[in-house]
Amino acid sequence: MTTTTFRSINESPRGYNHRFVVDHTDLTETTDNTAQEITLITLPAGTVVKSAAYYLKTKLEDVSDSALNTTTLIVGDSGDADRYINSSELNVNGTEVVYAANDASKLPFVTTASTAIKATFGSMASKDLASIDAGEVWIYLETADITTLK
Repeated sequence: MTTTTFRSINESPRGYNHRFVVDHTDLTETTDNTAQEITLITLPAGTVVKSAAYYLKTKLEDVSDSALNTTTLIVGDSGDADRYINSSELNVNGTEVVYAANDASKLPFVTTASTAIKATFGSMASKDLASIDAGEVWIYLETADITTLK
């Protein structure tokens, strides 16, 4: 996974100040029908997450097995597994969703303790995530440290 933190409004894409690039090589779970969590970032207490989104740059797939047709993504934390992005399909053999953004009823959200933001990739019966050999998703967060407001 590649992480980019944009320091200024001039370099951030549309207000998002964090980008996480997850590609097929990051999906290493070899047990069928088992999800894999990837920690994107740990935010300190007093951080507000204003918005979240993703862009499916390249659809996920097992090139040699079109029957692997379900690969889902949710983004959340230990308090709510899909607090930032609800479940969306990323697999080319399913009904993939190329762009998605947060559920407006859940954000903004202020962390009251150190909080790990996690992307969870789901698999399907009789298939494993490590078999995926193509694809890349870009996950974006817009955050602010409200402890510095005075």
